[in-house]
Amino acid sequence: MNKARWITAAIGGLAMAATFPPFPSAAAEIRSQWLSWGRFRTWVGGGPLQDTNRGRDGGSRGSGLCLIAPGDGETIWTLEPLLILQGDLNSTTLYVVDNEGADDEDLVDGQTSDGGGTEQADPFWTAPLTPDKTFVVIQPYGGDPLQPGTIYEQQIEGFALDGRVFSSRRFPFQIMPEGEERDQIATDLAQLEADLVHDDLDAEAIALAKAEFFFERNLNADALGLLFSVDKPSMDLAKTRQTLVEAICG
Repeated sequence: MNKARWITAAIGGLAMAATFPPFPSAAAEIRSQWLSWGRFRTWVGGGPLQDTNRGRDGGSRGSGLCLIAPGDGETIWTLEPLLILQGDLNSTTLYVVDNEGADDEDLVDGQTSDGGGTEQADPFWTAPLTPDKTFVVIQPYGGDPLQPGTIYEQQIEGFALDGRVFSSRRFPFQIMPEGEERDQIATDLAQLEADLVHDDLDAEAIALAKAEFFFERNLNADALGLLFSVDKPSMDLAKTRQTLVEAICG
């Protein structure tokens, strides 16, 4: 994909979102800060939104699948990710590729591999996909928590432009391994969540604050998952999400 093009488009859309009337209460401050032009200009100019591991499969505008989060080969922190895609899609399936980095005692039944790669492994979770009117799919992972240190692959089945069913190539992602970095993120996130509860914020403001937390740590899929997790987004968040999808998927 043209990285510069989607970065520029995202800046423009987010700047527009920042012009909406302020929200009342403490949530207004979070939204104002989070959607500010200066902050996003810094992020997309050389930060977390400048990655290249998400976009259309094969880079073609006419292809039937756009990967938004997790990206191809991306490392994520959460054990229950939100899968965000665009396309005329039918189902998604997860496979274990390599669990050598996971503790044996933590492995969940079904989330095992035989060391021979995904050609021999059986899927351990699958879900039907229902795109919205813009062909965006927001699918929560609904199985047992994924395991730190394990590499997974997501295979998406959908429909080509001519109506034929296709199965994409599989896209790997990894859960951040156990260790100091993961533990520190958990500690910092717990403190942030305690502060947010104390401020009595609504669900959207909490999601925005936590998304910023993950963006600042370059955990882009985790941040995008929070942006798209809000069930009934405000007008400015809805426009932000639409702008991001259009910029990433082209």
